[in-house]
Amino acid sequence: MNSNGVTVKRCGCLRPGTSRPLGNACPKLPEPDHGSWYFQCSTRNVLGKVERIRRGGYRSEEAARRACDELLALSREEQAGQSWTVARWLRYWLSTRKRIRPTTKMHYTRDIESFLIPHIGHLILGELDARQLDTAFTQIAATRNRTGQPQTVCTLQHIHATLRAALSRAQRDRLITDNPARGMELPPRERLQPLVWTEARVAEWKATGERPVIAVWTAAQLASFLDYVRDDTLYALWWLIALRGLRRGEAAGLRWADVDLHEGQLSVVRQRTTAGYDVHEGPPKSAASRRL
Repeated sequence: MNSNGVTVKRCGCLRPGTSRPLGNACPKLPEPDHGSWYFQCSTRNVLGKVERIRRGGYRSEEAARRACDELLALSREEQAGQSWTVARWLRYWLSTRKRIRPTTKMHYTRDIESFLIPHIGHLILGELDARQLDTAFTQIAATRNRTGQPQTVCTLQHIHATLRAALSRAQRDRLITDNPARGMELPPRERLQPLVWTEARVAEWKATGERPVIAVWTAAQLASFLDYVRDDTLYALWWLIALRGLRRGEAAGLRWADVDLHEGQLSVVRQRTTAGYDVHEGPPKSAASRRL
């Protein structure tokens, strides 16, 4: 047996009249078919701290010893992957992300806490495989969202993207040899085509209440809207969004210093977004969003 690991036999028998296990005092423990074998060893975890690993359920001492020796033969990084659960790794990964937007962190947290940890959080990081992920995502797809509807393909793909990013970091840190989320097949996202509010579609909507998922105003309809809100205190906001293509967050983030009325120019240099009930101000989504 490797000097860094020990094997021991355990059973689930309890002391009479109590909920305390008998442990080594169980008289049936020497019987071959009673109880199962465990191994215990020490290794260093992701943070470099010594951590004890205990695994069990082996049918023989030889099987437990072999599993222990195989674990100790792994590299230090791979041993660390064996010492942490998926839940522990996902939370650690999120806590170490740098330069992450508040809204992105909120979505990552939702994916991790609401979906991934309940389904795969108990699994060992270094033993995670594609079969387990397929089962987990099948179960996630069968759940319902806040409105009582099945989870959308967009939600499933976002959860998958979060998991793939976290496991890519684990692979880069050599905690796992490959990323089981990389080759997963999910239903393709439906590409919805925007439809114009023609007179026929307007009439159908008024008659049935049904409308296209993405509906676009005509130029005449947009002009009618702007005429209707001309006296609204936010008229300038509606005008900029409608005729200059600003995103909602970009329009909300404008300051007077960004506007030159004399030259007829404005600079988009920040945006305002919400994460939960908090409003955050930061740069636009991409470099292309910074424009005049």
